[in-house]
Amino acid sequence: MSVKHSEFSTSAGITEHFFAVTCGGGYDFAAEMAAVMAEYREALKQYSCSAADGVLMRFHLSDVTNQLPVLQPVISGESAFISVVGQPPAGARIALEAWHWCGAEISRQGDAVAAKLQNYTAYWFNVPALETSGSAAQTGEEFIRLQKFLNLRNCNVADNTVRTWLYCRDVDNNYAGLVTARNEFFARNGLTADTHFIASTGIEGQMAAVSRLVGMDSLNYAGIVPGQMIYLSAPEMLSPTTLYGVSFERGTRLVFGDRSHYFISGTASIDKEGKVLYPGDVRAQTGRMLNNIEALLASSDGKISDIRWGTLYLRDIADSEAVTAIVRARLGENIPLVTVKAPVCRPAWLVELECVAVNGAGNEQFPVLR
Repeated sequence: MSVKHSEFSTSAGITEHFFAVTCGGGYDFAAEMAAVMAEYREALKQYSCSAADGVLMRFHLSDVTNQLPVLQPVISGESAFISVVGQPPAGARIALEAWHWCGAEISRQGDAVAAKLQNYTAYWFNVPALETSGSAAQTGEEFIRLQKFLNLRNCNVADNTVRTWLYCRDVDNNYAGLVTARNEFFARNGLTADTHFIASTGIEGQMAAVSRLVGMDSLNYAGIVPGQMIYLSAPEMLSPTTLYGVSFERGTRLVFGDRSHYFISGTASIDKEGKVLYPGDVRAQTGRMLNNIEALLASSDGKISDIRWGTLYLRDIADSEAVTAIVRARLGENIPLVTVKAPVCRPAWLVELECVAVNGAGNEQFPVLR
């Protein structure tokens, strides 16, 4: 069993807690699931958290179609936003990532969860079932339904969506349709290379329904104003995504009065010309990946030591021990980190990391996170 935890707080705002829980070697999925949930509940008590202040619980499962019916009754009463994705964890059948905001009022609003604070409301949103087929049509439907949800709250994707996660079944064959539909939606809604896109991870991941080729989670904020979101780039290290025909930001910094959140998109071993570096060498790719993330954070008052939570994606799960060791050596042994099998959008990329960083680099012209 492994529970990792990190936290961040200021004298003015809320305390945030990040957890990662894995359990390998159980008799079956039900046994592993019970062990993970028991350890998670115990960790909540240890760090003075509760189920009531959870904003996100993301489960990575080794066989989501067969395992979700077993998991569903256990999580049906949770107040947090629930994300379940088929991405086999290293050495386990189930892994859990969780984010808690002590002081937030959590409520369900249809397909969304709202985390209400004094100054902001964060909306976590996904669509449980789609009406279309094919990766392009399903991606388009995901964004259209997100836009409708936000419009009802006087928000929109361009101004209020901070982060998306796009999970694509059989990414080698279906990612192209995802990219086309996202590009088209952004173009119709004023998101361009001259304005901005959205921080995002597009990665192999399965929904429980085998006909579901694309699933999307999103994080959206009501109450933010122009200038509060900063879009990260490090052109000396990583090319703009538009250079190879995709539309997402390398990372986004969301500045509050007392802190900054950094949402680093799925980042791999890429150079400033958009080329894959170190083909076939997963260790070298891991080093370059971490250097790229460090450069993105440094571009806007961040440091690699500010990372609080990460998800490590591998094309070959046999690389997990070596790669995880390299990442932990750089980020810290106790960083909440989940390692899963999830091929990246280009076959030559063997490893990718997404992460959340938090530091005290706030701006007093904006309200604090409380």
